[in-house]
Amino acid sequence: MKTLIRNNLSICFIVLFLGAIAGQVVFGFEEHNKELLEANAPAITILSYLGSGHFLQQKGSSESKDFDKEEEVDRQPSAKRKDAPWPVKKGGWILAIYTRFI
Repeated sequence: MKTLIRNNLSICFIVLFLGAIAGQVVFGFEEHNKELLEANAPAITILSYLGSGHFLQQKGSSESKDFDKEEEVDRQPSAKRKDAPWPVKKGGWILAIYTRFI
């Protein structure tokens, strides 16, 4: 009983984690089968779903940049802009470090 009391926070987090994974499996499975039915494809079993790419993939945030289009963050820094950071205005090895790590 003492072990249970000492580890109650860990047990709570494990239960919450398993609950989140179970929710992801159930709702992802339903969503994937709905998408398949809309595409006139047959529905799959839950075991097939667990091995599918739909379950294993990681989708980016809705705030993530689009990989297919050029965006403001993709442009190269230019010293001609008045709001350019000082490493860009300075140039040389400082700019090389700045463009490599920032």
